[in-house]
This record gives sequence, structure tokens and C-alpha cells, in this order.
Amino acid sequence: MFLAFATTATSRLERSRQWCARTRIEHMAFDDDRQASMRGGEFGPLRVCSVSMGRHRAAHSAAVRAAPTLKFLFQEEGSATVEQEGRANRIEAGQWCALRKDLDFVIHAPDRSRQLAITVPCSVLPGPRRGLHWWRQPRSFLRGAAQILHASASASLMNGGILTPADCDRLGAQIAVLAEMTIRADDPGPLADAREGRRRAILAFIDRHLADSELGVAMVARAFGMSTRAIHKLFESEAFTIARIIAERRLDRCREQLRDPSLATQSITEIAHRWGFSDSQHFSRAFKQHLGLTPRDYRQLFALH
Repeated sequence: MFLAFATTATSRLERSRQWCARTRIEHMAFDDDRQASMRGGEFGPLRVCSVSMGRHRAAHSAAVRAAPTLKFLFQEEGSATVEQEGRANRIEAGQWCALRKDLDFVIHAPDRSRQLAITVPCSVLPGPRRGLHWWRQPRSFLRGAAQILHASASASLMNGGILTPADCDRLGAQIAVLAEMTIRADDPGPLADAREGRRRAILAFIDRHLADSELGVAMVARAFGMSTRAIHKLFESEAFTIARIIAERRLDRCREQLRDPSLATQSITEIAHRWGFSDSQHFSRAFKQHLGLTPRDYRQLFALH
């Protein structure tokens, strides 16, 4: 089953009530006036969900005798603090952590936030068992096994509404395998390498300034007191150049907003301009090259499902 919805109320209290009614979370408090949206689907015993909202605090009380379940949280935009068993950790954009959904937890986001969540019963993960401390640690999903897991789950959610139930079940089994692979990779968390730390800082800067039409290698270099040559050298081992990274991330923001039901009344041109595309025809060509569909066809696809 796939579900997509957006809050529609003007008051924060009523939006919170709408969210709780549709997601069955016990407590949600929205602390700004942004509408919230969600898209979720089931893949066998797994559930994948993408949420976008403003400043909020969500609290979940576990059901008595609930089956042990893990919730992988991938912070795609903004930041969030996750509290469980008396401990708290903060995850930034580009990081993931996990929590036990069968235990009480609280998630607090201080500003606009977008997360992808994968809920997995522990019974389908035969990999090594980890304590809560291990799961709490923020880890990067910008490379390695976690990147593959995030990309696969995101693509599955994007296309799940047009797949057969049998195909969704098969995808769920594959996502579970990738989740186990991510656990076994045992990423040590924030990398100590200075170059990696600088790359992550630059990527975070790019995410914060995607809407700025002046964003480019020169702007990044000025912000970090580096030459453009040094910036290019820092990313020489990456799959994409800085310019390509900026373009891909802008297209991803447009993709997210084109399928966001709370933004259905906004034009494609408005969304493209918001994320730094000043030429609508260039945006349409780049979008089709990136996803194989025009922006209009992509939006209509999600309107139908």
C-alpha cells in the first residue's frame, strides 16, 4: 500500500492533528507555518517513507510487546536530534543513524527538514547485532554501502506506486540485504581524515546555498578561502565534479518538490527558479536527461499515483 498526503490546515494544532491521524504517531508539534508532506509505501515487511516539514517535535511511545524493529533515518536536508533511552544525537544533512522503533523515541528538527526512513523488522536482518549506542552514532551516507542503501530505497519509493505487489515484495527483500550490508560495513562514523571533513563541509555549504543562482566553484572557493584549483583537486577522487554535484542536487530538490502534494499549485517554472535555474528550457532538458521524463510528465506521473 502506498500513501501520499500533505497537511492543509492553517493552524499548527490542526496540522499536527492531521499528521497524527494519517501516520499514527502519538504526538506531533509543528513549530512554524510550513505545510508538511509525506510519501510512504510497503515493500514486503519493510516500509519506506519520505517526509518533508518545517520545525517540529515528534514523539512516539512504543506499543507493549512490539516486535523489535529498526528505523533507519537518512537526513537529506536540514538537521534533527534523535532521543532514545535517555541519550540524544544530532544528524546533519548527508548523515544517517538508526533507532529502535519498538522503544520510545523523540525526534526534534530546529528548521526545515527532509528525511528518508526505512523501517525494518529485526527478524529479517541476520547480520551482527548492535547495541543502541552503535545505532545512535551519525554516519555518512554520501559513499559506500549506506549510499547504495539510501539510493535504492529512494528509487524504490519513487517507483513503487507503479509496480506490482510481487515486485514490491522482491524489492523489500533486496533492500533488507542492502541494510544488512550497511550494518556489516561498520562505518566508524564521522571520518577523521581532514580532506573528507573539508569535503563534507563544502557539500553542506552547497546544500545550504542551492537556491542562490550565483552558487558555483568560485563562490565555494571564496567561502572556504581556497583557490578554485584546490577545490577541484579536493574532489578529484569523486564521481562528479563540483559543478555536476550542484546541478544534480538542484535537480533532486526540484524532483522532490514536483512530487510534493503540498506544492501542487506551484508552477514548474516557479520551482525551477527557486532552485537556481533561470532558464526554463535548460531546466527541462537537464531534468529529462537526469530522470528520463520532462518535468511536466514527472509531475503528472505522481498526480496519477
